[in-house]
Parts: sequence; C-alpha cells; structure tokens
Amino acid sequence: MVFFAKILAGPAAFLLIYLLPLQGLPYNGRVAFATFVWAVVWWMARPIPWGISSLLPLVVFPVLGVMSIRATTALYGQRIFFWILGITMLGYALEKHGVAKRVALRFLTLKGVANSTAKLTFMYMLVTALISMFIADVGVVGMMMPIGMSLFAYISGVTGIAPEAGKKSRLASFLALGTLYGAVAGGVATIAGLPHNAIGVSLAESLADTYIGWFRWMKVGVPLFVVLLVSFYFLLRYFFPPEIATIPGGRDFVQGELKKLGKMTVGEINVLVSFVCMVLLFIGPSVLSLALGVDHPVASYLRNAVPTWLVPPAILFLLFLLPVNVQKGEGTLVWRDVVEHAPWNIIFLCTGAVAMTDALSQFGFLEFTNGVIGGLGIGITGLPFLAAGVTVVGTNLFSGTAASTLFCSIFIPTAAEIGFNPASMAILIPNAAVGILFPWAGASAGTAFASGFLDMKEMIKVGVVASLLIFVITTLIHLLFAPIL
Repeated sequence: MVFFAKILAGPAAFLLIYLLPLQGLPYNGRVAFATFVWAVVWWMARPIPWGISSLLPLVVFPVLGVMSIRATTALYGQRIFFWILGITMLGYALEKHGVAKRVALRFLTLKGVANSTAKLTFMYMLVTALISMFIADVGVVGMMMPIGMSLFAYISGVTGIAPEAGKKSRLASFLALGTLYGAVAGGVATIAGLPHNAIGVSLAESLADTYIGWFRWMKVGVPLFVVLLVSFYFLLRYFFPPEIATIPGGRDFVQGELKKLGKMTVGEINVLVSFVCMVLLFIGPSVLSLALGVDHPVASYLRNAVPTWLVPPAILFLLFLLPVNVQKGEGTLVWRDVVEHAPWNIIFLCTGAVAMTDALSQFGFLEFTNGVIGGLGIGITGLPFLAAGVTVVGTNLFSGTAASTLFCSIFIPTAAEIGFNPASMAILIPNAAVGILFPWAGASAGTAFASGFLDMKEMIKVGVVASLLIFVITTLIHLLFAPIL
C-alpha cells in the first residue's frame, strides 16, 4: 500500500500544479513545471530510482504536446553528465589505489597531532575537508570513515575508554560526525567538491549568462569553508567532548598504519599525476589571465580552449591511458570500474534535472517566478536569507541535486532581476544544499550513521544546530562577498 501511495503521489502532484490558477504561465510552462514537481516528489518518495524519475519529460512532453520526442531528448545533452562522471571516477581512483588513505595518514603523523585528542580530531576533520575539495563528499566519507574507526579502535584499546551505559562513545560520535561535517565544509570550497556544485555553475550560465570559473567560486567558497570547518569543530567539541585528552602512542600507531601501505605503487603515482593535471587545468587559465592580463592572446586562447567543463573528461582519458600493467594493457582505471562504481543514478538525476530546468526557462517559468517573488517585496538583503533558508530545509527532505536544481532555477533569475549578484546566488544554493540532519538525508549522512558510532537522536539534535550554522554562515558570507565576485 505504501509503495502504491508513493507512486500515486507523483501524478497527484502533477495534477495539483497543473490545475492551480498560475496567472501568466502559458500551457507549455504549466506542464513543464508540473512535470518537474512530479519528478521532485518521486525523488523524495523514491518509488523508483532517481535516474529513472528524471526521464519523465521523455514521456510527458511528447504525449501532452509540449515538445516532440526529438526536441525533448535534445534537452538531455548536458555537459554536467561528463563532469560528474570524470570527477567521481577520479575520486574512485584515489580510493582504489589507496592514495587518499596514504595522504590522510601522512597528515596525521605530523608532530604532536596524533598524541592529542584535540589536535587529532581537528586534523582529522581538516584532512577530510581538504580531500573533499576535489572529491565528492560521499566518496570522502566512505574513504575516511574506516580511518576514523581504526583510530577509535586503537584509542579505546590503549586507554580503556568506554561509553556510558546505553550511550555511544563521545569520541566515536565526534569522529563519525567529524567525517561528515568535514566533508561538507570542504565540499563548498571548490566547484569539484560536491556533485551538485556543477548545477549552480551550469544554471548560472544558462539562466543569467554568468560564467563561474574555478577561482571565482573559491573567492567565496574558501572563506566559507574555513568558517564552517572551525564552527563545526567547536560544535562537536561542545556536544561530544572526548573522554580523554591525550593518546598514549598515538603517533606510533598512525606511523605503523602508514608503513603497512609500503612504497607507492605505479597506480598511486598515476593517480597523483592525474590529480595534479586536473588542478593545473582548472587553475591554469585563470593564473595566466592574472599574470599576462585578461586580454592577452595566450590567456584568452586558453580560457576558450580549456573551459572548466573540459577538465573532468580529459582526466578520465588520462586515467585510462596511464598503465599499471603494460603487458596486460591495464590502465589506472578499466571499464569495469566505470560500470560498477560510477554513480549512474546521480548522473542521470543531475542530467535530467538540468534538462527540465532548460525546458522551464524556454516556457516562461522564470519570468513567472520573478513576478511572484517580486510581489513579496523581498530586497537584495532578504533574498539570500530566503534562498538559503528554503534550501537548507529542502535538502533534508530531498537530494541536494534536486534542491539545487529547483531553487537555482527560481532564485538565480530573481537575483539578476533585483540586482543581487547571480553568480553569488548560483554558489550560495549548492553551498546550502547539504543534507546532514537525518541518516536518510543523503548518501554521506547515511554512510556516517552506518558507522555505528552515532545515536539517531544525537545525530538529529546536533544536525539541527549544524544546519542552522550552515544557514546563517552561508548567507552572511555571501552577503559580504557578493559585491566582489
């Protein structure tokens, strides 16, 4: 019965939206908006996979005369498909060949870190955040959680700490949420940090003719990352003060774990080469523009020849071309890796979401929402608070990708209309679209909860405060930096 209720909720939402007296929205726009809401309801209820729900326009639009099947399928030719595929497969390569674990352990061996609980927990969160700048948060949580679990196993073994009756260890809970919150903080810093960051970039370009490059995002992303990371650390210290202050032999344990990895393999070297190439391709055109001048022919050529969207597919080629076994013709990644480990569900969701947003923009929905929000009398200062508030709430009910698509499509054109920097709005919404309140709020939150270190009530209680911090800090940072983006 529940299953059928979930299925029927989508068509019911479609009919409700279609029958509403939406003055100023033409027939095609009404159907496109209703279809989008149908997809969002199914993304929330999940009667079928996200990726399949994102294909609704392929059926609805031709049947209701909105678009031909040829025109509808053309909507799905989105750059974001290859962006997410390339970024996530580089993240998998870092995990497959053990690079991320080696880097994390190397940081934790820094003098004085592993013997102090305060320093260890902060460095652990910092390393998680730094890795998350370039790898999707769910991959980082998956890579770092085993390290956190092994650290706790060692600490509890040598110190004999035990949780109170019926409760989880405070240190264990700190490490679990520290992994999640560290990945979230790092994910806002760069375009590559969260899968749905690319949605903001794509929609800023299509809805407001605004290009957001690597450094432009980081102008606001890095300050936000720093403030969030420090805030999250002290938040967790308040709710989960570790049972001990010092860790006997902590540095020896971490060094022992690092020695177990042995020398760097060919695969690790190949992945590091690919990672460095990705960073250089991302920042190279911007650096040359700063060094030579924006109008210099070489700088201008590179900006056009190496756009941000080109980098992930190029790195994907490199990961397949760099060999780990020449005799067998085996690359750093093989096709089986892509088949089994690419996040196809999320890739199709993102592609379909952007496709529906393109349809909405064609059929007058943006002008309609501008009129509705304009009628509320919200000014430049109030709009970021409204956008961040609904996004923070919405992303705990449905995916960050769906939230980013829905709210970017509404608030980016509105920002441009009232004079708030649309680039800032396109970054603000993905920054706020991180579900950390419930275990089911997203794959990252679910992975953290699955560690067994967290109590459900504690996760929600701390998550409420953390979500409030995200709302306030994100809004204030963007209000401060929007004029200079």
